[in-house]
Amino acid sequence: MAKIKTISLTGYVTRLLAAAFSGVVVVLMLALLLFQVLISTEKIAPANAGEIHAREEMKRIEENQVFPAKLSPSFYQYVYFTKEGKVHAASLAGEPLEKTLAQYKDKTDSYSTGAYVTLADGSYALFSWNYKAQFTNPTLRKLFPNFESFFLIAIVLALLLFFLLFTKKVSKQLKEKLLLVEQASQQITQKDLDSVIGTTSGIREFNEVLHSMEEMRGALKDSLVQQWQTEQQRKKEIAALTHDIKTPLTIINGNAELLMEEELAEEQQQLVQHIYDSGKKTKQYLDLLQQVSTFDVVQEEKSPLSVTTILEEVRQTFTPLAKKKGIELAIGPSPQGTAINAAPVMLMRALGNLLENAIRYTDSGKVTVETVHDEKSIRFVIEDHGPGFSPEALLHGKEMFWQEDQSRTTGSNYGIGLAIVERIANYHEGQVIVENTTVGGKVTLILSNEETLRP
Repeated sequence: MAKIKTISLTGYVTRLLAAAFSGVVVVLMLALLLFQVLISTEKIAPANAGEIHAREEMKRIEENQVFPAKLSPSFYQYVYFTKEGKVHAASLAGEPLEKTLAQYKDKTDSYSTGAYVTLADGSYALFSWNYKAQFTNPTLRKLFPNFESFFLIAIVLALLLFFLLFTKKVSKQLKEKLLLVEQASQQITQKDLDSVIGTTSGIREFNEVLHSMEEMRGALKDSLVQQWQTEQQRKKEIAALTHDIKTPLTIINGNAELLMEEELAEEQQQLVQHIYDSGKKTKQYLDLLQQVSTFDVVQEEKSPLSVTTILEEVRQTFTPLAKKKGIELAIGPSPQGTAINAAPVMLMRALGNLLENAIRYTDSGKVTVETVHDEKSIRFVIEDHGPGFSPEALLHGKEMFWQEDQSRTTGSNYGIGLAIVERIANYHEGQVIVENTTVGGKVTLILSNEETLRP
């Protein structure tokens, strides 16, 4: 593959200016060539054509001593006077005639654009002309009496057209080069750190920017990989540590249970009960810690899933739990054939966390599950008849380890469940919306629908 030559930005601009100047010269040369062709083919008359034709006519009149009865001038004007000085015939009339008579009022003077000729009978004639190129065709001459202005305007329009096309071409070239920088920026923004950023724009300064962005991509990739590896190692260590702690904790709880079966003094019974309750609560915290530490250690592959099948699995799994609390689980229908490209275990885990919370905080009434889909997303909307979310929970409910009761004396763990659901939603390029209704709480799980498959 041939190496692309690079130039500096100054050289590139200089080259553009040189190209623009060359284009202007070419347009002017073509205009001059066209002008010469029009003259050589007698499409236009030269600027002195009026004087030449007028003097030829004056010469014939002097030789014949007779003013023609019919004269049809093409490039000049005439006024024929009687010997008394009255206008007998003229190619002009009205105001143009008056201006001509005023301009050439003294026939003894010498004029650069006019002359008098006197006949033997005392009559005389004035011939006037202008030094300007004109069309030889009478119709064109009438439409464009001032050919030079017309030609100059045509040249200006040609130059404007050239600059328009030139600017469009230069703009396209610059856009292509700037697009490389924009694509590199978007690539980094979208965290696509595996693809190498191209550094061959043809302009040295652009290449330096692209090279810097490529170095930044590599450094960012190395940093993120190292951060990810550190995070995974930390999660594995926490998971191993919590597992190791559970063993002696299980022994403590088991011994506490055995002691509770013994006949002990009331004070001793209370102490043993405290040991047992604290151990049980500690085990719950360890379970939560292990749950968080092991989450997303291995990213689950996405696959096409039937929304109807997902909802049916939800129905079978959580209907018994709802019946046990004496509440209704109402799951709305999904359009037949609707599918979503998702990680099945993760999705069921997210829906499970939301439904467990909804059922836990609903003492009476029902929990509803609805699905709404469009071209961009699929929404799982879960509503309950519970107390709803407090203002603090609406703000912090999705934060890891946040609890409704900041004293940590209860087992409420909105933070764990919603935080994990939020991570699952992010993995599917979606989000979680937490809000309240007039009858309880409402959580909407939104998943990207761009890869959704339809039969």
